[in-house]
Amino acid sequence: MITKAGIIYGLGDALNARAFLLTYCKQKGISPKDITIYTDYWFLFEKHGFTRETDRNKMRGLIGYKNFCNYDLPKTYFTDKCDECIAKNAGIDFSFDTVVPLNWNTQLNITLPRKFVTVNNGYGRLSGNPKDSNYVCIKAWSRQYWEELVLKIGIPCVQIGSGDSCTPIKGCVLNLVNKTNIYQTAEVMKRALFHIDIEGGLVYLNQHLEKKSVVLFGPCAIENQGRSFNLNISANVCTPCYEWGTHKHRLKELKSNLKCRNKCMTELKPDYVIERIYQEKWL
Repeated sequence: MITKAGIIYGLGDALNARAFLLTYCKQKGISPKDITIYTDYWFLFEKHGFTRETDRNKMRGLIGYKNFCNYDLPKTYFTDKCDECIAKNAGIDFSFDTVVPLNWNTQLNITLPRKFVTVNNGYGRLSGNPKDSNYVCIKAWSRQYWEELVLKIGIPCVQIGSGDSCTPIKGCVLNLVNKTNIYQTAEVMKRALFHIDIEGGLVYLNQHLEKKSVVLFGPCAIENQGRSFNLNISANVCTPCYEWGTHKHRLKELKSNLKCRNKCMTELKPDYVIERIYQEKWL
């Protein structure tokens, strides 16, 4: 039985782990209160009755990777992906399609277009710091491409997201970057036709809101991190180099040590993305 689980770092990891833990509780007929959680994203778990641990040190010494995830389970499956570790050790089929919906209802005092899509050009802190000129986030799409997509897509775009990596996208009818909390952001996404993003936390959030996303893939492999209900798009110019589920993966690289010219993202053109959206009748 799982009694302790540490879930830190990414929003996507926490959302998936939440779904797997709740699925595990339902299948085993146990209460979430029997599971103690340490996470930087407690707001995802607090309404479900889990027990909260606020001291990360108390979660160490269990099976798992230091500072990432810990489980007091038999060592049957071991990975640095906490969501996958929870699922497989609990006997749950690991699938990104496993969803326990977020039933958030938030008051939103923002005037939105009647029909629109949301876009996000930011990336998480584990994928690099935009202020560090020595590194590049290898899964990021250029601002030039984002602006071209917004200009040509034929529907109003609302920009969402937070953090220094979110730069203003010219042409968006509304820029909500760093202006909304997580609940307000979720409400905006729920009202959108769909969301457009690179692989990352807001795609996971949209999934657990039971909404669909157009996801731009480069170094991340669709077969590993794609979700069946999304429109997953890749330029297919090279083999994905992000080694998912190992300690070797990197989504940021030194500019002086880039193994390629990031063709997976530079060859993924806005016109092709828009063409795929219309081919699939998403617009």
